Amino acid sequence: MDLKRQDNGVSLKEKTRIHKLIGNESLAGILLFILACLWFYFPGEYVMIANQDLTLFIKSKEYLLSYLDRPGGLLEYLGSFLNQFFRFHLAGAITLSLIIVAGYFASHSLFKGISGKKPPVIAGLMASVLLMGMHNFYPHQLSHSLGLILAISLAAKSPTDQMRRRWFLAISVPLIYLLSGGFVWFYCALVLASYLKGKEKMDLPSLLLTTLYPGIIIFAASFLYLYPLKELMTARLPLGQEYGSSPWPILFVAWIFLMILLLKVPVGGRKLNRRMLGGIEIALGLVGMVLILHFSFNRKNAEFFAIEKLAILEDWDGLISYTSEHPSTNLFGSFYTNLALANKGLLCEALFQYPQGFGRRGLCFGWEEKEEILRRGSDFFWTIHFVNEAHHWAFESLIIEGFTQRNLLRLIQTELVRENFKVAEKYIDQLGRALFQKKLAGHYASFLYKKEAMKKDPELGPRLNTVMPQDFFAEGADLEKNLRSVLANQPFNQMAQDYLMALYLLEKEVDKIPPFLPDYLESHSGRLPTLLDESLLVYQITQRDEPMENLTVSPATVQRFEEYTSVLRKYRNPEEAARVLYPTYKHSFWFHLNFNTLANR
Repeated sequence: MDLKRQDNGVSLKEKTRIHKLIGNESLAGILLFILACLWFYFPGEYVMIANQDLTLFIKSKEYLLSYLDRPGGLLEYLGSFLNQFFRFHLAGAITLSLIIVAGYFASHSLFKGISGKKPPVIAGLMASVLLMGMHNFYPHQLSHSLGLILAISLAAKSPTDQMRRRWFLAISVPLIYLLSGGFVWFYCALVLASYLKGKEKMDLPSLLLTTLYPGIIIFAASFLYLYPLKELMTARLPLGQEYGSSPWPILFVAWIFLMILLLKVPVGGRKLNRRMLGGIEIALGLVGMVLILHFSFNRKNAEFFAIEKLAILEDWDGLISYTSEHPSTNLFGSFYTNLALANKGLLCEALFQYPQGFGRRGLCFGWEEKEEILRRGSDFFWTIHFVNEAHHWAFESLIIEGFTQRNLLRLIQTELVRENFKVAEKYIDQLGRALFQKKLAGHYASFLYKKEAMKKDPELGPRLNTVMPQDFFAEGADLEKNLRSVLANQPFNQMAQDYLMALYLLEKEVDKIPPFLPDYLESHSGRLPTLLDESLLVYQITQRDEPMENLTVSPATVQRFEEYTSVLRKYRNPEEAARVLYPTYKHSFWFHLNFNTLANR
């Protein structure tokens, strides 16, 4: 007996080579997992913050059935489950990294099956790095990546025997459409491409099963699912207005097909030394990873979602500190910055220390039936103790987005404050059935039918005595009218006072400020913030005949104004005057009045 032969005629030498190959694959997968985990834990954390509360995963039969009314719903269901781990920093990074590694092994398996030999490590590595690039574009969902991985995995398992392949395609095409929707086209294209210039010829039945058969399945599905045919053809694909514009899915698909084509082409010439080839692959892989992560990383998104994370945690000091170093030019970033200033009592003190290019919209959004607006708009009304309108926005968010932790918590809070305990109890029960939400639901359940307990709570207590004696309709687009209506009912509502004064400062309406100052001073312990003091001085100068009702400007403000005007008079050119005054007076109301154009309303 030949000792060099083992089972099935495989030599010991060949078996050793296979073990080395498996070891190299595993090592590459481990290194990729570590790198991906570090990436998403540190610079790429914004991906998890953006996607952690897209929906609540409810542990119920009804929730599962809600995903079965459309193709690809099961993949969405799985994506929703995995998204819940994004609520935890480390667990979220690990989850995303496992998806990336799964993409590596799936693509490596596909390339190995097509070439019939060990594919270059860089082939699977670059596919997985492009997958990371896709996720850096935060609208890219886990269900999108799962659809790509599923299609690649099934294509890698496609049999070479004609009869078996026909049966495999006949079963797998409708199955993958049911599971992943439009990714069936990607799957069929992979199966077709794997036979290009190959030794095996694709027979006509198999060709029809990968071209016409998916169309027939989708057409038949149009009688089952109540969706337009166009939507059924592209269901769950990373396309369209909702997904946005990103080159990374196209680059990922292009790379997969390019590798399939190259692996089909015989390579002639002198073979490189294995170590040299491995070194070149590693070097190219690292360069490719750096370039892809560099160009796919969005620093503005990272900064904004860092701000949103602090706002959700209500870490107002941390938020103000962060935006001082990273001033936001994003609408929602400006909104959260002003929200933090209001909660710290600094809105009329430090308003112009931060970019205010969005004007009144940076204080409160106008009413729009958009997820990103409704999701955040309730926070403003909750802050100014306008409980009914906070409830309104949260409920509209529920209608548009479905249950999220954010809108459900706001609904619970507003129903508790309004003492609608039976309704609050239903919402709390719904929250308790969601994954990882039982502890939070228990916290709010402790307030049911217990007004005295609510009075002691720092969040609910201050809003218990905010009844509006005078009825009025909230105007979604009229911030001034809403604030004045709230103050007509609650004259000493500090948050509403600060926001109304900030609005008048932004829009340079100094003549509207003095009538509110007596109540403002009473509720703020007689202290007038710097910006209001500066605006009052402007009012005194421009409206000399108007009575001031014992309102006085501080001597320090008068002195600074004299210094400001003395510099202003020296320059006839406004641009030159602005350049000179900017370093000292850029945060003052006077500089805003003279040199900043009226922001968008």
